Order: sequence, then structure tokens, then C-alpha cells
Amino acid sequence: MKKGTIRDIATSFTTTIFLVIGISGTMMFFHFYDSSVKELHEILGLVFVGAALFHVIMNWKSMKNYFSKKIFISATIIIALVSGIFISQNLNKGDNPKGLLMEKVLNAPISDSFKLLNGNYDEAIKKLASQNIITLDNKTISAIAKANKTSPFKIVAIIVNK
Repeated sequence: MKKGTIRDIATSFTTTIFLVIGISGTMMFFHFYDSSVKELHEILGLVFVGAALFHVIMNWKSMKNYFSKKIFISATIIIALVSGIFISQNLNKGDNPKGLLMEKVLNAPISDSFKLLNGNYDEAIKKLASQNIITLDNKTISAIAKANKTSPFKIVAIIVNK
């Protein structure tokens, strides 16, 4: 394959993935999304890193000059500072309350968790059984998930779906 064609591929993928990440990030910021948009954003974010590196490698000669410009160095410093401020603020907040709450629900006595998630213990057991999830003698949602070799979040999703 010609080097020009490889550069075109690198640039096309980088640009397209950037647009999707930008749109999905904006959707997440304004809360116009569901969990699938968040997953798309996260996965394509990882793919974008690879595509951007590929793009830089394929265009190294022209990019090398760009990286030494004062505006690029200034922008890099500003973005690094802003990112550092955001990260340092989150480090001082302590544990994520959503994470703590979810951990408590997943590890609470099963009858309490089912009541909280569904309101009806027997109905929750039936929903799980309909999905071939075995609940024998398990004390928590985490234990059920482990016994069934699945995610505890899948168990929760089954219980809360109508």
C-alpha cells in the first residue's frame, strides 16, 4: 500500500473517531444519553488514542515541525494545568458516593437488596430464574453473580427491568 494511502486512512479514522467522541461527549455533558452512549464514548476514546498515534506516526515529518511551535507548547501546558486542577479536585473528594451505595446494595443481605431494587423478593427470584440465574443459598447479589459467572450489574439489571 502506498504511504499516501496509509496517511489518508490514518487521517480519516482519526477525524471520524474524533467527531463521534465529540458528539457523544457533548451528549453526555447535556445528559442526552443512555449507558450505550457512555460505553461508545469510552471505547472509541481508547480507539482514538491508537488512531491518533497512528496518524502522528504516518505524518511524523510534517508533525515534528508543528510540535516545536510555541503555540503547540503553550496549548499543551494550558491543557495539562487545567487537567491537573480537575484531577486534583477529584482526589480530595474521597470515595464516590454512587460507588459506595452500589457496593452496599451488592453486598447487603439479599432480601434487603431485592426489596430496595424491586420491592418484591419473590418476583425478583422469578425474574432471575427466568434468565437461568441460580440463587440457591446465596447471601448477596455479588455471591449470586459469582456463582453464575456473571456480572453483579447484570443481576441488578434483571431485577429492576419490568
